[in-house]
This record gives sequence, C-alpha cells and structure tokens, in this order.
Amino acid sequence: MNQIKIGKFIAERRKSKNLTQNQLAEMLNTTNKSISKWENGICLPDASLYEPLCNILEITINELFAGQKIAKADYQKIADANLLQMLKYRLYQSGDKNITFSEFDHALSRMAEVTTLLQQFGTKDEAVDYLAKETQLPIEECAAAYVFYMNMFRTDA
Repeated sequence: MNQIKIGKFIAERRKSKNLTQNQLAEMLNTTNKSISKWENGICLPDASLYEPLCNILEITINELFAGQKIAKADYQKIADANLLQMLKYRLYQSGDKNITFSEFDHALSRMAEVTTLLQQFGTKDEAVDYLAKETQLPIEECAAAYVFYMNMFRTDA
C-alpha cells in the first residue's frame, strides 16, 4: 500500500471538488491536520472515514487504495489486490505496531509462502521431516510449527 500515492490522490480529488482541507475536515468531522497528514502520506484515514471520504471525493474504496481512478477493464484485478492490502492494513492497525507496515506485510507473505510449501507434502510427517532437515530444529518444534502454520491458514473454519 503506497500511502504517498494515496495521499496525493486524496489531495487531487479534493482539489478537483474545489474543497479546502478545512472544508473536507468539517465534512468528515475531523481536523485539517488529519487531512494534511493523509495528503502527505504520513498516515491513512481511520477506517470509519473510508466510506464518507470516498462518497465526498466520488471514488470507490478500491480507487482510494489504488491511489488512482481505475478503468473498468482493470477494476477486478486492482480491486482484489487492494482488498488484500486493505485487510493487511486493518490487521496491522489492530496490533502493537512494534514493526513497520512493510515489515508486517513481508512477514505475512513469508507465512503464506511457508504454508503453501507445507501443503505440497503428502503427509504431515513428510512436511515435518523436511522442516527438521532444512532448519536443523528438533522434530517436536517442527511438528508444532507445522500445526501452527496449517491452522493459521485453514479455510474450513
């Protein structure tokens, strides 16, 4: 998620509506300092403001997170990618923030990669043996890691 691109897009759309930062802030019941922070890519609006902001700027939430207007032909592809980014950002916002969003995003991607790799094995034992061989960790730790990863991305819940 490119906060700077999103911020520039918010500023561009606000200006195209002939709104000042103060006017937009009043419409959203927030401060002009908040608007400035969004437009400078320092932070994103609170999730509760996505819908009213998009309505005022006459954009979709997918366009907001893409930081650009989206052609109909590209909409679904960009919408899917933006939905995933938005969900990651919401998950990140709910945590401690001891790491940057970029680090968080990278960690999620790595976890998904490991889970995909583990799913390639025919049995749990094959996957655990592979983990033990590759990491040099005890079988018990690898078995616990396998269970953790497989439960994290279960789709039957």
